[in-house]
Amino acid sequence: MNLDDIRACLVADGWPAELLSETTLQSRFRGKARIFPMLIHTEGAFVRFAVLPYARAPQDPDDAEELLRKLLRWNRQMNLAKFSIDEDDDVILSVEYRLADLDPSEVRDAVDVVSFYADKYHEEVGALVAAGQET
Repeated sequence: MNLDDIRACLVADGWPAELLSETTLQSRFRGKARIFPMLIHTEGAFVRFAVLPYARAPQDPDDAEELLRKLLRWNRQMNLAKFSIDEDDDVILSVEYRLADLDPSEVRDAVDVVSFYADKYHEEVGALVAAGQET
């Protein structure tokens, strides 16, 4: 499966999918409290479905510690998805699949998993980020 095939799967299921480059699509979905941006990026043998940015980590290491501990704990509890932090201190929620093994049902699973966990942890992540900004 390639990026055009992934885009076709998303569009067929009613997801917006805008081509940003040869390797990246942009989409979005409405959660309970906000609209989440989602990037679908292919790199090598993998495709990543990512809410980016999910949140912004506090700059102060002491303020960020509680958030980072929660993210690690949730990573152990989540199925298929993971939280990470990029070089800009953006919190990312993502799912990765091997392109060679990807089929339309897994594209559906990827966006379902990302949207489920985005909503599930949104309020708590927001509170932890806000607490870090108050200090």
